[in-house]
Amino acid sequence: MSKTILIGLPSGSGQVPLPMVESLLKLHKPLPCAFTSMERQRIDKVRSYFAVQTVKSNFDYLFMVDDDNPIPEDTLEKFLEDDKDVVVAPILSRNPNMKTGKYDLCAMYGEEVSIGDKTLRMYKPIEKFKEEGYLHKVDIGGTGAMLIKRHVLEKMIEKYGEYVFEFGDITINGQRRTMSEDAEFCERVVDLGFEIWLDDRVRPI
Repeated sequence: MSKTILIGLPSGSGQVPLPMVESLLKLHKPLPCAFTSMERQRIDKVRSYFAVQTVKSNFDYLFMVDDDNPIPEDTLEKFLEDDKDVVVAPILSRNPNMKTGKYDLCAMYGEEVSIGDKTLRMYKPIEKFKEEGYLHKVDIGGTGAMLIKRHVLEKMIEKYGEYVFEFGDITINGQRRTMSEDAEFCERVVDLGFEIWLDDRVRPI
């Protein structure tokens, strides 16, 4: 029996730009796909809904793509070829870094930072990958174009319930760390023993 993919597209405005519609129509679909979208809802709730529907409806993969990221036609083919727990595309931040003026990559490496007698995991945008080639293991990747295997979502739901995507906010000894819903999701994925990889061949517009 063929595996299946649920394509989930959040839409804050309810209006999807034409280039995005065109890219979804042109997208090569090597496996049977279904499509779902949700508009004008908080983004963490939307992504969690997609995750739960993937498991409840017995899809093998969840492919999330944002409505402002037209993707190459062979995105799914390359992501499936990678055969990773979670694989993402390199996407730039929406706004330039206030210090450098450059757009940071929405992919990060983490490190443990000592704060008094405790530690806090902090993340920095990747400037140079550790691996050669087109596949790079990362600690956090953006959900603008992300393929997730079903078994990852099953474990996530088993531990976190229906809200596998949530905004993170931790304060230790006065040091505060806030994280977006995609960063918090990725940290949870890694903590459960799964891996996140970035495929540098896939370049959304």
